[in-house]
Amino acid sequence: MTESLIRDRPELLRERLRQAPDAPGVYVMRDVQTKVIYVGKAISVRNRLRSWFTGGGPSDPRIGTMIQRVFDFDILTCGSEQEALLLENTLIKRYRPRYNVRLRDDKNYLYMKVPRTGDYPRVYTVRKTSDDRARYFGPFTNAGALRTTMKTLRRIFPYRTCSDEVFKRGRVCLDYHIKRCSGPCEGLIDSAEYHRNLEQIGTFMEGRSRELARTLRLEMREASDGLEFERAARLRDRAAALEKVAQSQHVLSQASRDEDVLAVAHATAAAMVAVLTVRGGKVVGSETFELEGVADMTDSDILNGFVGQFYADATTYPREILLPVPIADGAIVEEWLTHRRGTRVRLSVPQRGDRVRLVRMAQANADEGLRQAAIKKDFDEDRTERLLADLAEALGMDELPRRIECYDISNLMGTDPVGSMVVFEDGRPRTSHYRRFHIKGVAGSNDFAMLQEMLRRRFKRLVRADGVAPNESFESMPDLVIIDGGRGQLGAAVEVMQELGVHQIATFGLAKRREELFQPRTAQPVLLPVDSPALFLLERVRDEAHRFAVSFHRRVRTRTRLTSGLDRVPGLGPKRRRQLIARFKSPAGIREATVDQLAEVVPRKVAEAIKEQV
Repeated sequence: MTESLIRDRPELLRERLRQAPDAPGVYVMRDVQTKVIYVGKAISVRNRLRSWFTGGGPSDPRIGTMIQRVFDFDILTCGSEQEALLLENTLIKRYRPRYNVRLRDDKNYLYMKVPRTGDYPRVYTVRKTSDDRARYFGPFTNAGALRTTMKTLRRIFPYRTCSDEVFKRGRVCLDYHIKRCSGPCEGLIDSAEYHRNLEQIGTFMEGRSRELARTLRLEMREASDGLEFERAARLRDRAAALEKVAQSQHVLSQASRDEDVLAVAHATAAAMVAVLTVRGGKVVGSETFELEGVADMTDSDILNGFVGQFYADATTYPREILLPVPIADGAIVEEWLTHRRGTRVRLSVPQRGDRVRLVRMAQANADEGLRQAAIKKDFDEDRTERLLADLAEALGMDELPRRIECYDISNLMGTDPVGSMVVFEDGRPRTSHYRRFHIKGVAGSNDFAMLQEMLRRRFKRLVRADGVAPNESFESMPDLVIIDGGRGQLGAAVEVMQELGVHQIATFGLAKRREELFQPRTAQPVLLPVDSPALFLLERVRDEAHRFAVSFHRRVRTRTRLTSGLDRVPGLGPKRRRQLIARFKSPAGIREATVDQLAEVVPRKVAEAIKEQV
């Protein structure tokens, strides 16, 4: 099937090129296995694709290599170049194509969230921004530095960090007594004053600490003149703390300048971009971002790919972005960022003066970041190779177990059974490949049959009838399969794997009591030394599968309990149940909601009945 598809490729591409629109848009390149390998944009999609697939083809050898792998492509038309730029960045983050510049592990970047709604919202860190009227600051690659900053802010502007559940108890905790919280749970600060503190936190995070200190000094004098001496003392201490912070920031100029300064350092297959944040003429932040997919690319190409992805998730935008070299999409990026900021944003390449020194400072940061990343990578790779080699030797494997999959079942006396599949690659969790399974075809408490159903569904979907893997999680064959359990669970698993023709995969059962490793057709279990790093890795894989299964089972069980409770509420049909879930997001949200909050979605009588039944 796959061979016939490849044979028909030229005619398929010609037909698709004839249908390509002469308009701005994004094109998504796919290989013969339907995997996305490149995402690009163009003012005219038709002209760009024709220049690639006909005539001389692309001048970039890297793109030429990619074109040879393209089997088909999708086209998404856009209203403008700006829309195409934004969509391109969104799709790159979603698919992480091999031939695109892409931020490495961008899901791990942190943001500081400062809510603007509610009487006394808490300030905390998140990994994604959303359109919920809150202020977000980031992204930050150094989680430790961000949390240190937040600790500093709590000393200057005390705010609550406790969960809503704890807050509802209405009692101050130790944080209040050590002056890390203003005591909103007991009403020791009014909502307006609390929100004023949050606004000042936002001002600080924007890099305007000196401006904020001046404002606090002015408020201090007004409070003193009004005989509010305790408040004046608090404002004095805050202003002094802010001035101390400001003194530690590197002053570049007396001029008030808001700039981001970018520089790139790259090796054969990796690159590091440094971003200096200059606000009010001071360097207030420095971050480095590791990039992938940069082989055979110039500094200009790398920065061109980085700028769109970085500012798509940025929470603040400077007046000017300083670059070491021009980028191809500079005009589009300027227009796009100007629209986002609301005032003009310029991209420039400085030629002399202190702006050139800023670019050199960013370049030094990028060079050092790349050097440190290379040292860490070499150390991690060496350690990983030794660990996997020890594990392969202990288990009698000819190849290193680079991809390990572990399976576990969770249920309560046969009710709400679920299964989990976790994946470790090169000794690290590959969380995007984790999968959960609802067990559907087993009645009663039969863990062996549940395990078999899960494995059958996983390995049946390894490859479809047309030779194409159904999704990224199932397209790779594992080198090692671990079953959470002893001989019984292992036997059930091996039976299914033989049935499906994947019995060549090394498969072991890991029993919890003595950490024994059982293998098929072998009487004696493998016992690894208790201090063995290889055993520690297997235990970590097994424990992760157990955690993943149990957490999923709890969620399913809670949802089932709630649903059965809601079924008994008079006047609450399927439509209203869906509205409740949409409004309160989860079963726990419905349970914790007040009658007044529920009454915003359903009639009050129904809301009161929900509180009685659930």
